[in-house]
Amino acid sequence: MNVKIISEKQIAKDAAKMTLLSLAMQTAGMIFNVKLSDMAGTSAVGLMSLIFSLFGFIMVLANGNILTSTGRFVSEARGAGHENFCTVMRYSLTFSLCLSLCFGLGAFLLSDFLGETILKSRQLSISVRLIAVSLPFASAGSCIKGYFHGIRQVSVPMRGDLIEFAAKWTVLFGGLILFGGTEYFYTVAAAGILGGEFISFCYYGAKYLDEYKHFRVRPLCSAPLLTDTPKGYIRSTFPILLSGYVQMLMSTANELLVPAALLRYSKSTEEALSCYGCFEAIIMPAVFFPSAVLTSLSGIIIPEAALANRCEDKEIRRCRLCRLTDSVFEKSFTYAFFIAALFFFCGKWAGRVLCSSDAMVGDSLVILAPVIPFIYLEIVLEGLLKGMGRQNFSTVNSLCEYAVRIACVMIFVSKAGFGGVLISYYASNVISNIARIIVVCRESEMRFDWLRYCIKPLAKGVICCMAGLAAVRLTHAAHSGELACLIVFIMTAAAVFFIFFGGKPMGQRIKELRECA
Repeated sequence: MNVKIISEKQIAKDAAKMTLLSLAMQTAGMIFNVKLSDMAGTSAVGLMSLIFSLFGFIMVLANGNILTSTGRFVSEARGAGHENFCTVMRYSLTFSLCLSLCFGLGAFLLSDFLGETILKSRQLSISVRLIAVSLPFASAGSCIKGYFHGIRQVSVPMRGDLIEFAAKWTVLFGGLILFGGTEYFYTVAAAGILGGEFISFCYYGAKYLDEYKHFRVRPLCSAPLLTDTPKGYIRSTFPILLSGYVQMLMSTANELLVPAALLRYSKSTEEALSCYGCFEAIIMPAVFFPSAVLTSLSGIIIPEAALANRCEDKEIRRCRLCRLTDSVFEKSFTYAFFIAALFFFCGKWAGRVLCSSDAMVGDSLVILAPVIPFIYLEIVLEGLLKGMGRQNFSTVNSLCEYAVRIACVMIFVSKAGFGGVLISYYASNVISNIARIIVVCRESEMRFDWLRYCIKPLAKGVICCMAGLAAVRLTHAAHSGELACLIVFIMTAAAVFFIFFGGKPMGQRIKELRECA
């Protein structure tokens, strides 16, 4: 079978659609968090963040990172010439449903303990039960979503994400209007999670049945795959499952430790939850908001790296991986340094627009600006590592990253308060992503070019921001407030960036990669 090659135009179109959808959903989420903060206080935002963190924690345990593994296995099967995906999808769906039912049952039975003993609220016990019921739908939906990523029909996952988001956040907005920041709102939040997962599962199920009718009648391919047997499937999916478990366990431990450490520093539950709510619901979403571009490209990078890594000819493999890595590094570093410069020069304006009552938001955005390139590079570096088959290194590195972060939280937060949280992000992201860069360069046999990847992108970002500041002064936007300054600054800086430094599209680079052989 000849695997259909996606055109440059289609790659750019898919990446643009995924980016716009992600930005739209992040914008709506940030608006909701700001509205909740105004109506019920930042402590309510912190408590809602804990509920969503709990769902994320249980969800990763319940689905075993099935989206990533299914997408990768289906992509590998396509690369090997397979057109019939019955075997790999049967194993994936069975695996995901078994895991989700086990953890869903466990969460349901332990709901009273988790809600009343750990979270100190009977209403949150009901929330845990609703989350437990949603797990099988969420897990099966993730598995089917991974299939469509594997066959590169990204429009289906995009529509599914939009359906889930619309259902979930419609319920949340309704609950906020009816119940405000009371405990009943958190039950409505869990009901929104259940409704969103169920409706999106119905959509994915209908789409998958149409696909299943077509590929089940296609002939089987003789090319062997590691996932042809149950034992081989378990052996192949275990590193991916373990990676998801390690990241979520350590991330959850960190998220639970931060408010506890802040409480020891401030001696006030309200103040601790307020700081935690600002960080999780306003500061970090603002930092990650522009990263949607790299997240979309990462979804394209993984199958491209996997296909390049499967080449039997070592020279062709080296050539393709080297050119892909060089292309990804040049574009990603340029974009990451530009966004970092934006936050450094206009972070205080953005902070006052997002949360006028707390100057900590703006100060934190400025302080975090220098580490943003490392945070953003992690997205594409993980995509390259997964495509290159370095999942074991990724797991160990993530474990070390969170170990450093947790150690910094335990040491510095109790002494320096919220500043200790920022220290933990600096230390963990710098150390772990330097390690990722070294391994990716070694695997692709590519030399790291400091001038092209660091010095030039930094200079471009500063030049764009200087143009933005000049526009703010020339238009006297300061007389109209922070929002006007922010809009003029970002629009001018972005225009200069894309006009003078936009460079060659990533789609064209990937097309060149395919022609390397």
